[in-house]
Amino acid sequence: MSTPLPIDSRLLASVEDLPLLARTVVEGFLDGLHRSPFLGYSTEFASYRQYVQGDNLRHLDWKVWARSDALYVKQFEDDTNYRGQIYLDTSASMDFGTGPAHKFTFGRLLAAALAHLMIQQRDAPGLVLFGPDSRQAIPCANSRNQALELFAALARAQAGGKTILGPDLFGIVQTMVRRGLSVVISDFFTSDDSGFELLRQLHAHRQETIVFHLLSPEELELPETGEWILEDSETGEERVVHLDEAREGYRQRLEAFCDRLKSACDGYEFDYVRLSTGKPLDQALMTYLDRRGYL
Repeated sequence: MSTPLPIDSRLLASVEDLPLLARTVVEGFLDGLHRSPFLGYSTEFASYRQYVQGDNLRHLDWKVWARSDALYVKQFEDDTNYRGQIYLDTSASMDFGTGPAHKFTFGRLLAAALAHLMIQQRDAPGLVLFGPDSRQAIPCANSRNQALELFAALARAQAGGKTILGPDLFGIVQTMVRRGLSVVISDFFTSDDSGFELLRQLHAHRQETIVFHLLSPEELELPETGEWILEDSETGEERVVHLDEAREGYRQRLEAFCDRLKSACDGYEFDYVRLSTGKPLDQALMTYLDRRGYL
């Protein structure tokens, strides 16, 4: 596993430096791995065949060997053009946290790092911003200017407004006629079950999907004690809460919500990853590479 990168919080807050940050995170992550995850770097997995003496051992699939005690080699094609649609939540609930652990700052950097990684693999990333006004910011493509357009769209994006997932967003999903990979980056804090409906729609359109469930350290672990005024970031409603009294009930409700979301993902055979925004991006990048068959 790689060593967390010491990124200056002022640099992290500067959206103009997204290309530099994305490259720094990805290259630092790859350099820190004990072995290269790119068994078929810049190539698309095509099929398996049995191992014969002289084959490159780096292309052995050890997961298959562990299950069957048989040696198989991964075969790849030269170009992938694999479609990777990145969905980033831009609702007001994502505008929470401090410094590098700010949820939208973390989510935007994760989207940029994944896009950079996809482009390195000759894949075709795209970007959907969903929240009050869902829109396909950048269609999937692997053109020369794709990275610049995607980073620029992320730099302009802001979090705000109610989480409204409706016809605009679901209409975008319905345009996906080719099977590909969808990456959803969200806290899934909606007033209804529309977040779960998004997952159902992605499954119905046969999209391989990774769900990155973002939670800030403050959401995962309430402050130690005291009476606090809590404000709903989307409605402005305020409530006085004594944390000592509310802590256990809050923990149970949060775990129940996370369990329900994970159960839905398991049912669709999606990857579910709960991420604390106070930790490095390594787990997210590892999950992506594993889903693409590079680990």
